[in-house]
Amino acid sequence: MGKLFAILGATLYYFLYPFIILIIVLGPLMEYDYLTDIYELEAPRNVLGIGGVCFFGFLLLLSYRVKRLGWLYRKVPVFLPFLQMCFIMLVGFEFALFFANLWADKGIFGKGCALTLSILSILLARAYLSYWYTKYPISYKVHKL
Repeated sequence: MGKLFAILGATLYYFLYPFIILIIVLGPLMEYDYLTDIYELEAPRNVLGIGGVCFFGFLLLLSYRVKRLGWLYRKVPVFLPFLQMCFIMLVGFEFALFFANLWADKGIFGKGCALTLSILSILLARAYLSYWYTKYPISYKVHKL
């Protein structure tokens, strides 16, 4: 019975995996467009949300931790650092959109403060990427797999 659940889970995951990759890779580009729309139109936008990003992060972690699901990372070793980079930028843009929507929807703080917090969240994501790939270079990660 356990093997049946493993096969069904893997089949479902492989069905969802192309959509996960598209959302993680193209997500920062789409979120940037939404962010500029919020500040230009001064109206909130419906975005992926922090919960959605956490869900996709969990699925990305699952594909990294479960050996049966991570076959693509063994075939193309540089793909995992690329997805990690895209995911961290997606998180940074999602927090930027969160602050922008707080300004545009609820008016909790002013536009200048929201813009500052948005830029700061994107810069923090970029700084974290710089720190992470300085400490663990991609060439090390490729040979480690």
